[in-house]
Order: sequence, then C-alpha cells, then structure tokens
Amino acid sequence: MGITLRSIGLFGTALFALLFSVTFLSSDTIEQSAKGFVKYQIEKELKEKQALVTQSSLADSALKIAGRLGYEESKIKQDIENKLPDKIASVIASMCGYDCEKKKNLAQSITSGYLDRIKNIQLAQHTLADIIKDRYLKIIGELKFDLRIFLGSNLIMFLIVLIVSFAKPKAMAHLFLPSILLLAATAIAGAFYIFGQDWFYTILYNDYMGFAYLAYIGVIFMILLDIVFNKARVTTEVINAFLHTIGSAFSVVSC
Repeated sequence: MGITLRSIGLFGTALFALLFSVTFLSSDTIEQSAKGFVKYQIEKELKEKQALVTQSSLADSALKIAGRLGYEESKIKQDIENKLPDKIASVIASMCGYDCEKKKNLAQSITSGYLDRIKNIQLAQHTLADIIKDRYLKIIGELKFDLRIFLGSNLIMFLIVLIVSFAKPKAMAHLFLPSILLLAATAIAGAFYIFGQDWFYTILYNDYMGFAYLAYIGVIFMILLDIVFNKARVTTEVINAFLHTIGSAFSVVSC
C-alpha cells in the first residue's frame, strides 16, 4: 500500500514538475499547442467588437468601407498607373477652360488625393494587424499564467501527498482518498487535452473550471490538513461511511 501511494505521489510530482517547467523553458511549445485556440479566440473577440460597432449607422458605413479596403487599394494603384488623374484633369479642363499649367496642377492634386487615400487604407490595415498582434500576445500571456496556476497547484498537491506518506506512515489508507481525487483530476484534464486540445485551453482560459477547480483542490487540501493535524478523524468518518454504503466490511481508524 505504501509503495503504491508513494508511487502515485512521485508520479504526479514528476509529471507536473516537468509540465510546469516547460511553460518557462519552452514557451514555443505552448504557443504551437494552443495555435488553434488562439486563432479562434482572436476571431471571436474581433467579431464581438465588430457586432458592438455595427450598432450605429455611421460605424456600419465605416465597416462596409473597411470591407472593401483591399480591393480599393489595388484599384487606386491601377488607376494611377493608367494615368486616370490626368484623364480626369483633362475632362475637367475641357469643361472649365483650364490652361495646360492649371491642368497639370489639377492632375497632381488628384494624384496626391489618391496617394493620401492609399496611405489611409494602409494605415487602417496596419492598425488591424497591430490589434491582432496585441490580442495574440495578451491571450498567450494569460493562457500561460492560467496554465501555470493549474499545473503548479497540482504539483504542490502531489508533492504534499508524497511528503505526508513519509511523515505519517500510519495514514496510508487515509491518503488514498486525496490521491484518487488528484488522479481523477489529472485523468480528466489529460483526456480533454488528448481528445480535444482546444477544449482544454477553452476551459482553462475562460475560467469555466476556475473557481470550481479551486474548490476541488481546496477540498483535497482540507483532507490533507485533517490527516496531518487532526489524526484523519474527519477523513476516517468519510471513508468508513463510503465503505458502509457499498457494503464493505473493511474499515479504517484514526491515525
């Protein structure tokens, strides 16, 4: 029993210590692993912001213009290459009686207007790229922080189980309860990651299990405190009640 319990504690400690160190030593691993989730999260946030902006008619018009930015930039460049400003200036000159010098100045003015518009379009595109880069860095940073809390808390709990198994050898039977709870949490998290990597990151990042997992870890910690400082009296009652419910004749005593 002691060997099994200590093996569980050692396995959990080694596993989460390794994963916890990876978040510091190999940040690229996390970024590659979470690439799909980050892409989805950025798209989701930008769409949410877009939905808020489109509530006003003015903003709606601006978004429609923004949707044509790529097309307009290429079209304006093509118009300049085709000397469209000169053509426009010629038409205006014929209608207004401009001389050659005025027509030349008008063509330059129109060309300048086109170039300014291209500059504004490129600025808008550059700003969007900056927003995406900023959101990427922020999401990755927050994800690493949440992941370190998750891995670090599990590392500490398994380490405590391992230490208590040596410090309180008479409490081996009682320590199986927190050990099983920790293994269950590890197995569930591992299943989420293996079968749905983005699900795991979504749950972690969006705090779906934030307070719930904190409460779960808190219950395990209280059990360990009971074993260490209260001779496992409460834990003994819980284990014996469970054994009685399933009809087992086995029972444990306080340590």
